[in-house]
Amino acid sequence: MKVKSSELKVKSCLKKLVTCHLLLVTGKRGFTLIELVMIIVLLGILAAVAIPRFYDIGADAKQNVTTHRLEELRKAIVGNPDAVGSGTYSARGFRGDVGSFPAALNDLVDQGGYPAWNRYTKTGWNGPYVSASGGEYLLDAWGRAFVYDAGSNPPTITSYGANGVSGGGDDIVVELRY
Repeated sequence: MKVKSSELKVKSCLKKLVTCHLLLVTGKRGFTLIELVMIIVLLGILAAVAIPRFYDIGADAKQNVTTHRLEELRKAIVGNPDAVGSGTYSARGFRGDVGSFPAALNDLVDQGGYPAWNRYTKTGWNGPYVSASGGEYLLDAWGRAFVYDAGSNPPTITSYGANGVSGGGDDIVVELRY
């Protein structure tokens, strides 16, 4: 009788093992259709929230590049008052060297009719004041030309921003104060 009892125990264990194996093999451990739909909906919501944030990063980057370029042009024209060596300004800029504002932004890389640099009087065109790099210094990050107004007081350099329209609310303006 003890043998039959142990046989029953073995058969019971085998039956449980086969039942567990069948549950695993028949796919009852997978996701239901409702669970899959919920996951797809959640991924859609995350994408709807995340994608506009990435577009804003691109717009902010273009604005930062344009602001940086305008600041470099400002330093090229009026100099950098923080750059002092031996008690004198070492980055005087176009106005500090020539004595006037440039007639156009091209004058920062092209001497034109300006007098040549005189090392004794420390006056005259001592450029180029910016890297020409294919004319990129003349363009904002959106590929549009800066607007230089030498006649205003003080002179200004303007980018019309992303929309490209004067007064569109996203203009970036740098005043050239000496």
